[in-house]
Amino acid sequence: VNHAALTALVDRWRPENHSFHLPCGEMTMTLEDMAMISGLPINGQAVTGRVSAVNWRERTGILIGVQPDGPREAKADTVKVRHYWLKLVR
Repeated sequence: VNHAALTALVDRWRPENHSFHLPCGEMTMTLEDMAMISGLPINGQAVTGRVSAVNWRERTGILIGVQPDGPREAKADTVKVRHYWLKLVR
């Protein structure tokens, strides 16, 4: 990891349009970029499907082989897989 380049990109990120504003122009993240960052494959069938709030953790476990932990004490349960968790398990 090039920490200087990463810091420069963080400083130039514009969340309002999800792009980087660089001296040479604007740069947007692509699906391939996200695959490189997260380590998740982008070939084959999509990791999607109908998931209800009652079984989303089990479905995640079936699709990627690791099931997210349950909600923390005194925290609301959310129906989503967080990117930082994916990085931890991959």
